Amino acid sequence: MIMKYFIYLFLGLFVIATACKRDKQEELKMTLAVKSFWPNSGKAGTIITINGSGFARRAADNEVTFNGEIAKVADVNDTVLTVLAPEKGTSGQLIIKASGKQVEAGTYTYQNLSMQGVSPLNGPAGTNISVHGAGFSSLSAPAKVMVNGKEAIITTVNDTFLIAAVPVGAGSGPVKVIVDGKEVTGPVFTFQNISKIKPLKGGKGTHVTVSGEGFSTVAAENSIVFNGKPGTVISATGTELVVATPDDVATGPLSVTVNGEKTVGPVFTVVPPPVLAVVTPLSSPAGKDVTITGNYFSIEKDENEVSFNGVKGVVKSADEKQLVITVPAGAGTGNMKVWVNGQETGGPLFKEQNLGVIKLSPDNGLAGTVVTITGIGFSLNAADNQVTFNGVVATVLSATETELQVQTPATVSTGTVNVRVSTLDATGPVFRRAGVMTFLAGVLSAPTGLAIDKAGNLYTLDQNQVKKITPNGDVSSFAGSSSGVSGHGDGSAASALFNDPKTIIIDKQDNLYVKDGDYQRSYVRKITPDGDVTTLVNIAERLPGGLGVDKNGTIFLSREYQGVYKLEASGVLTRIGSGYLSVPQQMVIDDAGVIYYGGGDYYNPFIHKVSATYSILAGDQSNTGYTDGQGNVARMGSPLGVAFDAAGNIIFIDDLNQSVRMVTPGGLVTTITGAGGTYQSFKSGFVNGTLSEAYFKNMNGICVDKDGNIYVMDAGNSAIRKIFLK
Repeated sequence: MIMKYFIYLFLGLFVIATACKRDKQEELKMTLAVKSFWPNSGKAGTIITINGSGFARRAADNEVTFNGEIAKVADVNDTVLTVLAPEKGTSGQLIIKASGKQVEAGTYTYQNLSMQGVSPLNGPAGTNISVHGAGFSSLSAPAKVMVNGKEAIITTVNDTFLIAAVPVGAGSGPVKVIVDGKEVTGPVFTFQNISKIKPLKGGKGTHVTVSGEGFSTVAAENSIVFNGKPGTVISATGTELVVATPDDVATGPLSVTVNGEKTVGPVFTVVPPPVLAVVTPLSSPAGKDVTITGNYFSIEKDENEVSFNGVKGVVKSADEKQLVITVPAGAGTGNMKVWVNGQETGGPLFKEQNLGVIKLSPDNGLAGTVVTITGIGFSLNAADNQVTFNGVVATVLSATETELQVQTPATVSTGTVNVRVSTLDATGPVFRRAGVMTFLAGVLSAPTGLAIDKAGNLYTLDQNQVKKITPNGDVSSFAGSSSGVSGHGDGSAASALFNDPKTIIIDKQDNLYVKDGDYQRSYVRKITPDGDVTTLVNIAERLPGGLGVDKNGTIFLSREYQGVYKLEASGVLTRIGSGYLSVPQQMVIDDAGVIYYGGGDYYNPFIHKVSATYSILAGDQSNTGYTDGQGNVARMGSPLGVAFDAAGNIIFIDDLNQSVRMVTPGGLVTTITGAGGTYQSFKSGFVNGTLSEAYFKNMNGICVDKDGNIYVMDAGNSAIRKIFLK
């Protein structure tokens, strides 16, 4: 038993001795080095923190001298040695000895000025740092605080405490206090700054690189927030963080917080995933370019990535609405994909082959339109190229390797254009059945205004008559004297009389309403689908042409320079708001009761919106012009008649710029057709064709049928023109 006890004791001592020997060997292997120490001045007893490596594990095994005087070692670990400035020490070298090695740390100065603590030790410009110590007060000059050599602004100071704001662009470096020519150096302040973030736009899951300084190299010690929403740090260095945005990321500034100190950076803007509208061509050999038009692309090329069947292409150019990419070798046949800052959108099928369709010119038209198809890999023999428009075979007029002249088929409809050469098949862009044709010409004398019923019959005013035009183009007198005699008389069809009628509208029950009368007296007349004419209101004054009807059959009219009035069931006129303009032609009223009308002349080049008050929906009250755009960015000439289409958009004509334009309920103006596609100056004529080829002359009436086709009264050409959009 006693023998066993001695054996255990021996083994225990052996283990302890071995461990001590191993620790000693490890100490000897480490290089004794001093990185920094602070403060570098103070009185006897000042606590000095020495940062470095290779210190002995036991405090007693480390010797620290101040100009030869041994100091007391208060504490030690692998990288920090804490000592007290000795009582009999003098200014001079601070030397550390450990494990048989010796190193000079620098000069320590005995003086009243000392530094005992700094907090915080990190932060951005403007951070208030608190410095504790002694000897900060002076009768000759105020104390100075330097951060990495740049002077900070002191806001509070006494003999043992001061507060200073970190200067802009300070950078990381030691904190120093200077008083009466004496100085003391303290610990290193880590300066935090965000110089840039990339990308500046994205969505959930976007990887954002944050560049700057003062970050923690431990990822978890950096807190990244996107407008209050925390992101996930993927990697970290002192100068760069890679962060994934959160699922609920919101537009706002990005901030980085390290050790409780926050640095605010640039704004990160949330945008939707990329939208692909048109990709051309959808087939081509490697090395050729593909153009993607759409929205929400990045203007930085490296923030866009496009793959062809999984093979990455080279982005040659980029803006927010268009990318140009070189087709990679080995693309084969497969779907394209587009990533913008980590947000993915699937694309169409792409074929790597020596046949492709790049562009159609024009990309809209009617039957018989000659279209130039630009592409690659066409046969020089026209007959070897089979071209279809939405599946219907077209006639190829001529061919080169890169260009086909094709005539659209009689039954052309909206759809993709396909080209087949031998065994290869290429899909091209969409061709729209759209354009302008003459519906009726040479029959009307002095027509004005236009309305359409549910059956597609048109109605216009011509020489004191209401004329009816069937969908086949047959014209007849619907109401008023067949000989054009003027007057005022109610009755049925031809027995009724009109006196210079100017505006015509129609309600949901196909009742027509006409503004009628001369300079002394005006009337609003109602005409039923059977042709019976009655007078709704008789006013002893000249009224402008403004007339409208809502979904309930309530009539609205305009009085000169007094805006809009509602015709009550009792026959009384109730003024709406305090508008002062005269409405020139028809008004339209949406289901919510909001009224829209055109300004009608050079002085009022806008679309007005009336509810309880008057406001401008689109156009600029002070400037005419020919510019599409949103709200008051748009410029108009003299918008007259307006009409709703089936989708609730406002279509209006412009008698100055000779064009048909569309305004959405949100105020976005888009030119549809007219002026031969120039859209820059007054250009009139009488030309049919594509939307960009057509000309009009002095339009003064507009309506839209149930299929979305637009009819305009082209008075200057005594014709009714039909505009196809679908």
